[in-house]
Amino acid sequence: MKSEQAISVVMCTYNGERYLREQLDSIFSQTLPPAEVVVQDDGSTDSTPAILEEYARRYPNLRVFHNEGPHGINPNFFSAMRRARYELIALSDQDDIWEPDKLRLQARAMGRNLLCSGYSIPFSTTGYPVSYDRREPNRDMLRLCYIGALAGHTFLLRRELLDYLPEGADCPYLYDWQLQMAAASAERLVFVPRPLVHFRRHADAATAIRPVGTHWASRSSLDYVVTTLFHHATLQRHVRQRFRYIGRMTASWPFTTQALADCRQMTQLQTRTGWLNFIRKTCFFVKHRTRLFYSYEPDGWRCLLRALYFSYSCGYYYRAILKQKK
Repeated sequence: MKSEQAISVVMCTYNGERYLREQLDSIFSQTLPPAEVVVQDDGSTDSTPAILEEYARRYPNLRVFHNEGPHGINPNFFSAMRRARYELIALSDQDDIWEPDKLRLQARAMGRNLLCSGYSIPFSTTGYPVSYDRREPNRDMLRLCYIGALAGHTFLLRRELLDYLPEGADCPYLYDWQLQMAAASAERLVFVPRPLVHFRRHADAATAIRPVGTHWASRSSLDYVVTTLFHHATLQRHVRQRFRYIGRMTASWPFTTQALADCRQMTQLQTRTGWLNFIRKTCFFVKHRTRLFYSYEPDGWRCLLRALYFSYSCGYYYRAILKQKK
């Protein structure tokens, strides 16, 4: 195996006995075999540790670690990634199924990029509702500031990327969002337009969220307008909090890219208040209107209208906080 193709697969587990074997089998049967598989268990109380020891006896390149007490998703993944021995690190959930060519396709596409992703196809064997948006996700930095476009369980990344996230374990936002933000800031993010992972959806998953529709127009128009207008002040406080963190996170990044310059300009606009700033912010959204939404938006009247309303609608991503306040 060429050194530049030597890949560490990193998986974090917690009470994953139900589906773990199926995922491990898909990893160890890759057409480009991983150089090592690092699994860090976060205090499972089921048979997960026994399953891991069983596979460690079968596969000498499987390294198993056990946390002393639960760490949580972010600390667990960041510490596990730093245990990897190789330059390229592939992240894995405990309950998915990988396509046989996943690692080979990503290693081929990686080049000198910092992060490679691809399509993740949701499925369920328990009747849990799934929804799949077939559009290619927008990976522009301005979009990623609001919500991650790429799924962490598809990632192949360079170890270098971890150096830009000194606050990684303490961040209130998930590890995969932080990683794609840094890669997009460096303009070194690539996407493989092929299904790479079959993403298992079930009620026990740590990120289980019932789909409510994948297209902007499929949402209730009344709910959309009422939420963004009548709860604008509350939602904007959350937006400002998010962008204050983005400002701190990106302050030390050394990239001299247009993507990072645009991100910093938008951060300034989103952390300030007042009507004059509101006008400036709206002008910024109109100028960059094709870069703000889930998929790459063709320019036109609909894109312009969405950009004009984006100062309000960007808060809709965080509407779940309204339920928490009740």
